[in-house]
Amino acid sequence: MCDDTPFVEVRLPADLSAARHARSFLRRSLCVHQSRVMDRALLLFSEMAVNAVEHGAPPVTAALDCEGVGGVRLAVHDGSPAQPVLHEVGPEAESGRGVNLLQVLSEDWGVDVDPRGKTVWCVLRP
Repeated sequence: MCDDTPFVEVRLPADLSAARHARSFLRRSLCVHQSRVMDRALLLFSEMAVNAVEHGAPPVTAALDCEGVGGVRLAVHDGSPAQPVLHEVGPEAESGRGVNLLQVLSEDWGVDVDPRGKTVWCVLRP
């Protein structure tokens, strides 16, 4: 656990501005020693937020938990139990890469389903 960054969570709007709000939340909240993962974190947090809005259901929340040397855990929760789907997309596709990006850019990722919906999470390490 990080002494500089405690677990923080924010409610996101249930529209496409959720990505912008998630990025702003991340920039304000991510501790300095995790700054090397900022670019990947911004991209993945945006993807998770947009997917929650487009394919999930309100309410949508974003959470950040710094695990010290273990990295940072990003999570987005929405009110739908429907799990993300891995799509094979061509180079011309304009969407459908969210799960692929999680697989390629994070050290670990997953989905936790609970009675209130699901949480898509990923872990990034410097």
